[in-house]
Formats: sequence, structure tokens, C-alpha cells
Amino acid sequence: MRMDSPAPPELFPEESLLTVNAVLAEVTCNWDEAEGHLAGTTDAVVVHTAHGVLVLEASDPKLVLPPVGAPFAITGMHDEPLFGRLAEHGRGGRFLVSVGDRPVRRSARLRVALPGALRAASVPTPLPVEIVDLTTGGARVRGVELPVGSEATLEFTPPGRAEAVSVRAVVVHGTHLADKPWVGVRFRLVAMRGGR
Repeated sequence: MRMDSPAPPELFPEESLLTVNAVLAEVTCNWDEAEGHLAGTTDAVVVHTAHGVLVLEASDPKLVLPPVGAPFAITGMHDEPLFGRLAEHGRGGRFLVSVGDRPVRRSARLRVALPGALRAASVPTPLPVEIVDLTTGGARVRGVELPVGSEATLEFTPPGRAEAVSVRAVVVHGTHLADKPWVGVRFRLVAMRGGR
């Protein structure tokens, strides 16, 4: 079947609309109010497409985007808008949108109880913490409170490994003045110490 020929809806899911000819297309992104962040809009350029995701670059590289998970509507690529959710913030105005019903979290969550050490700008010496949820993309960490957007380094030994890993992460949510504080972090860079 040719990609430019129409297909029955059941054989043509939304993410299959993300064809190579969409790269460098100019689009408009709109989002609703989410987690205290006001509704907004931005013009952007499609930098990359993949199965169910778009990498976009906003016209304003200093644009403050809503939190991960916020619903997005993207117009300008096709006759009908594409709907999805903000999946990740990048640098220089770039961001990732998960299109259609594809979930933002793509990794299975593993319940764990792993000791670790966390460092951040406000935590210059390693702080003992406990990792209680773990995926390939992030973790929930007990024993610390940090503002959303804070960068941190987390060191721990994953299940099934003998060597520790050092992970650069960013705080995406957490408690505020809680008796049992915790943060949710998204991993940005993982450094293996003992090879694979």
C-alpha cells in the first residue's frame, strides 16, 4: 500500500500520519491550563518524527512549557489537528510530544526498596535516600524535597547489577513540607560504572 493513498481508519492510526514529509513543517501548538500553568500557544517547527512522537522546536527558545503530561493540540501538519501530550522538555526550545493515545510513560514501573545517595545544588553532600519506584526513565525517591525543575545526581545499584550507576535527573514532581518527603525524577543521563 502506498503511504500517500487513503487507508481504512482501523489500519491508519493517528501516529502513522507522522510521515517524513512532516519534518520542518511549521505548526501551531496549543495547550490547556495544567497544574497551575496557564493555557498557551506557540509556533514551532517539526524537527523529527518517529512512531507516535514528534520532536518540535518552539519559535521562542525561552518559552516556558506546561508540565509533562499536559494535553497538546497541533495544527498545520494535516487537515485535522493532532492531539497528544507533552512527553519531555528539551533545550533551546525543543520538546517531545506523544501523539494520540500513546501513554507518556512507556516503561514498566518496578516497585523496589533501594538505598541511594542524592546530590543537588541545595544538597552539596550526598544525602541518603530510598528509591521506591523505578523505571528506565525515572524513579520516585523518598527522603528529600526539591523544587520541580531542580537537577540532581542519584547514585544507586539497580536490581540485578553488582555495580552502582550514577544518574543525572530532573525533578518533575514531589511533596511540599511533608512529614515523609519524596520527589519524582526523570532520568537524563545514566553512567554505568562496571560496564554492562
